[in-house]
Amino acid sequence: MALAINKLLDEIPMRRRYLIALYAILATSVQFAMAASSTHVFIDNNELNYVGSLSQEANRQAFALFDSLPEKPAILSIRSKGGPTDAGMELGRWVHANGITVKVMEYCFSSCANYVFTAAPRKVVSNFAVVGYHGGLSSTSFTLDSGQEAGLMSLPAAQREIARAKLEQSIRESIAPQVEAERAFFSLIGVQQRITTLGQASNAMRNASAKSIGWTFSVADFAKLGVRHIRVVNPPWQPGFVNTDTAITVLAVD
Repeated sequence: MALAINKLLDEIPMRRRYLIALYAILATSVQFAMAASSTHVFIDNNELNYVGSLSQEANRQAFALFDSLPEKPAILSIRSKGGPTDAGMELGRWVHANGITVKVMEYCFSSCANYVFTAAPRKVVSNFAVVGYHGGLSSTSFTLDSGQEAGLMSLPAAQREIARAKLEQSIRESIAPQVEAERAFFSLIGVQQRITTLGQASNAMRNASAKSIGWTFSVADFAKLGVRHIRVVNPPWQPGFVNTDTAITVLAVD
């Protein structure tokens, strides 16, 4: 990534270079950033609970706790906004290999939905649980935040789109190994990789409320994508965040 960024920076005025380098790092971190909160791993009612951001450290705690128990928990009860993709796939592979049921009572978002929920042979959700997606490593476009966009807009018009295109290409090149790892992951668990990107080309998302932060699916449409055996506690399933006006959009799968 460094070489590609250096080539890009060579074509940008010196006083702008540090901004673009920073934006490249931040743009990549959209895929990998872990929510700033501590993670708690514990046993309750013979269920392994994972509450907080996904991380390799929390994964190690979960695996060690599981291994230490003479009676192994059959359920991973998780509440997570997501985390780094490598931690998500690591936890997902473990769930898949051990035949663990994943239970979501509140929310499982981003890498949690991409890699942990999808990997479980069986899933249990409350009737308001949010299993939400907003992109994956196979995404073909990258959303920059308002500050990053402002930085690009500060460039002369003739350089702006060139800089954006080269920046996005640098990001794609930098995450190429992770993209291949994600492809192999979805092949392993038998789920369509497009589950992580469907909303990015959906008219439903383009027309969604500004409060919508991602998309989800009905039980039937999850099954079309390979995510089967979802049990809803006290159906129907009407996903929605509690105590917030943040929304999620339910997509239909053709």
